[in-house]
Amino acid sequence: MDGESGFSRVTIIGVGLMGGSFGLALKNFYPRVTVTGVDYKRQVEIALDRGAIDESYPPAHLGRGVEGSDLVVVATPIDGIIRLTTALSGQVDGGAVVLDLGSTKEEICRTGWEAFSDSTAEFVGGHPMTGAEVRGMEGAHPLLYENSVFVLSTPNGEPTEGSQKLEGFLRRLGTHPHYLSPERHDQLVARISHLPQLVAVGLMRNLENSPAGREDDSAEEYLSFAGGGFKDMTRIAGSPFGVWEDILVTNSGRIKEEIELFIGVMERLGGLVGEEDMREDFSRASALRREVPASNKGISSRTVKVAVMVPDRPGSLAELTSSVAEEGINVKDLELQKVREDYGGTFHVYFESREDATAACTVMNANGFDSRVID
Repeated sequence: MDGESGFSRVTIIGVGLMGGSFGLALKNFYPRVTVTGVDYKRQVEIALDRGAIDESYPPAHLGRGVEGSDLVVVATPIDGIIRLTTALSGQVDGGAVVLDLGSTKEEICRTGWEAFSDSTAEFVGGHPMTGAEVRGMEGAHPLLYENSVFVLSTPNGEPTEGSQKLEGFLRRLGTHPHYLSPERHDQLVARISHLPQLVAVGLMRNLENSPAGREDDSAEEYLSFAGGGFKDMTRIAGSPFGVWEDILVTNSGRIKEEIELFIGVMERLGGLVGEEDMREDFSRASALRREVPASNKGISSRTVKVAVMVPDRPGSLAELTSSVAEEGINVKDLELQKVREDYGGTFHVYFESREDATAACTVMNANGFDSRVID
């Protein structure tokens, strides 16, 4: 067993965006841990080439893939997680922890806890609150989990033996573990994640609506005048349905409740349009918006944050900032997030715009510094 990680052998089932990023982060910060990937040929080839895993097995050899592992991470789509938990209960070794990375928790945890009720291994529900627009192992990044909340879903949201073993392990990967019951988790994400996705989809579909008597309207004309506010609110509408299909199925009841509540809010606001009484809604919305957590330093939300890993060697930080400056990109602020012994530090670098942040990421990665924009 690795003295730092608490685990000596980890199997990741599904080495796409989430599983692949987990493997990359694991190999960076726990290099002595052996990581096995279970997935189809194309994905594991990329994962092996990028160093996210040490060895691989196809799904048909799942039993061999998890043999001897003391941590099994299930990073498939939700329907796959539900199927796999039952199969895994009879194949993982005693004392192992099985962790899923699904975006909803109630159905997954119910299935997992039932499957492992008579096992010496333990199932723990998990949801890292992060993601990226590029799917698959191609989009995987060792900093995907950096500074993200990592929900651990346990009965009644209380720590268990297995979840406590995971806490320090996950913190070293850059996450902030947080306990929630499956029910509370699904209620929260229905409002702050699932509803906004559908609102973004609705705003885009609304461009194709035409009031009576205005048949000459076109979505293209509206889009030609769309500014930053509309673009910001609808960015997530580009997310493919395949990412959301299982989420919408497994959390459908709560999502429908949130839609009904939101319709009520919009109907009330519609009745106040042009009235002085709407001032209170604007004031309250503005006050609530200011309470959205920003960076630890309280840097203005107008800046865009990039997480970057800087190796522990003389001159690394100067090399990083110089490479960005040479491209004419202005760094607004720099913050040391954490130092990892024998590796180096993770910094948050702040830029004026997303364009600057994206360009800086390209420069940093080209110069050997793993980095990504943090939304």
